[in-house]
Amino acid sequence: MADHLGFVAVALEWVVVLIELFAIAILLLGIVRFTGWFVSGEVMRRDAHERNHQLNRGRLALGRHILASLEVLIVADLIRTVLHLTLANIVLLGGLVLIRTFISFSLEYEMRALEKE
Repeated sequence: MADHLGFVAVALEWVVVLIELFAIAILLLGIVRFTGWFVSGEVMRRDAHERNHQLNRGRLALGRHILASLEVLIVADLIRTVLHLTLANIVLLGGLVLIRTFISFSLEYEMRALEKE
């Protein structure tokens, strides 16, 4: 399909790359925030309960960033599949969506458990 679109296909390929870079930026921001929560919990010499609470707050922040990044990556995969419409790409997209959905549900379950603490 991309062959018929010409310039639009090339532009959309670049859009996919930008979307993937944005997903990576979300992950990097998440790890920076997690590192801040972790270091502040460890360095401030709090008791074990406070340190654990601080770590859980960091894990929640990181989990939110991972979920957002996975959703953004699905958008990139959808665009890429439309550009290169083959049965193999559709099956690959389906597999990626299933894996990312499973990871999302697992992260959300863990995050809900952490929020209750």
